[in-house]
Amino acid sequence: MAIQVERESITTKSRFVSPTYTDKDGVQQVIGSDRSMPTIDVNHLRLHEGRAYYAYKLNPDSAKLAAGASINIAVAWASGTSPHIIFTANCGGDAELHMYENAVVTGGTSFTAVNRNRVINSSSNSAILINPTVTSVGTQLNEMFLAGGTGKQANGNDAYGSEHVLAPLTTYLFRLTNVNGTAHMAHLYLEWYE
Repeated sequence: MAIQVERESITTKSRFVSPTYTDKDGVQQVIGSDRSMPTIDVNHLRLHEGRAYYAYKLNPDSAKLAAGASINIAVAWASGTSPHIIFTANCGGDAELHMYENAVVTGGTSFTAVNRNRVINSSSNSAILINPTVTSVGTQLNEMFLAGGTGKQANGNDAYGSEHVLAPLTTYLFRLTNVNGTAHMAHLYLEWYE
């Protein structure tokens, strides 16, 4: 059985030091034969802890993203939560992908973040809106071009955004715009851990 310990106070003198780590519940765990030191990367660890989530919007073949139209996902996190996020986008033709900070949005369709660990029932500290009305995009942080070809001869492409650590209580807007001139399937996907 694993041993749980409290951190030593700074006034305690100790001759021996036992390596410990903090588990998903914030409890210090002593490393031993029945509780080994985690050596997986942090993203993988957060997945096992039930702290990894995703949100998405798909415009499938039956409801293609019109020429000049956008998929918008607005998301903000609660106080004390600074998510580590990556994002990907796909479009059947040329497209632009933008990331904004301090966006002002209203309306849209509420989306509940999906926990990537289907065994642990935990909820994200996020509030997500799909295709809200955007009053202000805020400050642009990132932009990418998806070269997918033009018109009916387009073959599609995708883009991947490197990891960002986002601020709590700040609305972020992720926008994928079809700039191809023809309607195409499109997909915007956000993945993060808290």
